[in-house]
Amino acid sequence: MTSPMRHQLRVGYADTDQGGIVHHSVYFRYLEQARVELLRECGIDYRSLEYDDKFALPVVDAQIKYRRPAQFDDILEIECSVGLLGRASVRFDYRILRGDDLLTEAKIMLACIELPAGKLRSLPPSVREPLKAAMQGS
Repeated sequence: MTSPMRHQLRVGYADTDQGGIVHHSVYFRYLEQARVELLRECGIDYRSLEYDDKFALPVVDAQIKYRRPAQFDDILEIECSVGLLGRASVRFDYRILRGDDLLTEAKIMLACIELPAGKLRSLPPSVREPLKAAMQGS
């Protein structure tokens, strides 16, 4: 992956308040959708990680800056890239755009844990190597 992965979506009515503005909490779902697509592009099936490999990547830190509101029926493009790769963690960096307008910037840190115990563990090579390649390519 030589640039940020781009995920496009249209804002649904259920994502907005009575004024047609996207509720602040909805952005986290949009970011998660983009993150799962980036993992998929890297050849990582998140469902298999949880069910077969018995580990998960829960969010441990989230930073988000809302610059401009998204509205009902907007077509948004979410840029997602690997920003930082630790021994047992990975940070994804995001930009949400509507055309050329930057609406939101975010950084989401995930930790690698064993299931079902929830103990911190190192990222396995099957995850680390594709994410490292994606990070170096961007």
